Amino acid sequence: MDAELSSLYLKEALEQGSQIVHKPKSSLLFRRGDEAAGMFVVLSGKVILDCGVDSASGRCCGPGALVGLPSALIGNNYSMTAMVTEDAKLSFWSRERLYGLLRQRPELCRLLVTIVREDRRKPSETARNAEREGTL
Repeated sequence: MDAELSSLYLKEALEQGSQIVHKPKSSLLFRRGDEAAGMFVVLSGKVILDCGVDSASGRCCGPGALVGLPSALIGNNYSMTAMVTEDAKLSFWSRERLYGLLRQRPELCRLLVTIVREDRRKPSETARNAEREGTL
């Protein structure tokens, strides 16, 4: 499966069976150190992830971003704080629902692990993009 087709397949899978939530600007999704309850898929709006060390290292996440994915998959506490910076429509997946989806559709595991791996390689690029967009 090529990358574009994989992305569409994952998007379709994550849109089905999720809980849709609307959060206004300045809403806190989770704090660094909180027990991971699940992950959010940004459908519209923006969310910033801040690791609490230096606000310049924050990451701006727009539509399509999977916020809280590593902690939701592994079961660790969240390693960053997530705050809505632009009114957002989000799809929420509790850890239990996410695990259920992955049991039903194990091919999604590889796609999600690839996303986590690629995301961890480019934090400084994401921070630069956020600075350009004026969200930091």
